[in-house]
Amino acid sequence: MDAAIKFQGIRLGGAALLLLLLTGCAPPIPDGGFDAPDPASRIYAAVRVADKWSSITPPQDRSRPSIATLQQLVVMLESSDPAERLVASETLRMVTGEDFDYEASAPLPERFLAVNRWRAWVDSLAPPPSSGRGIES
Repeated sequence: MDAAIKFQGIRLGGAALLLLLLTGCAPPIPDGGFDAPDPASRIYAAVRVADKWSSITPPQDRSRPSIATLQQLVVMLESSDPAERLVASETLRMVTGEDFDYEASAPLPERFLAVNRWRAWVDSLAPPPSSGRGIES
């Protein structure tokens, strides 16, 4: 019985050590923003917008992100990376309350039409009022 407990302790210790070693091998979190060449950095930029939006309390103090930020999110809807499209579409839905029938997994012609609706809507916006706590990229 003592040997079994000792073996479990060694196994758990080994697993913890392996986890620590693997954590050290993880790639750094990209911080390139919307203009970065890699999808991961652009995804992190969109997630930062969503995080800032959801952190503003009370919710009635939230105002939409800048037009430039919305335009960057709309550009992400055209990505060849499905994860990038999904994160951008969910962020846009969250911060605007709109969806324009965009589905990240829809066929390209359907996405194209929805992106054009998004683009037209964003282009029609007036700049956000300076009061309130808007979200910038």
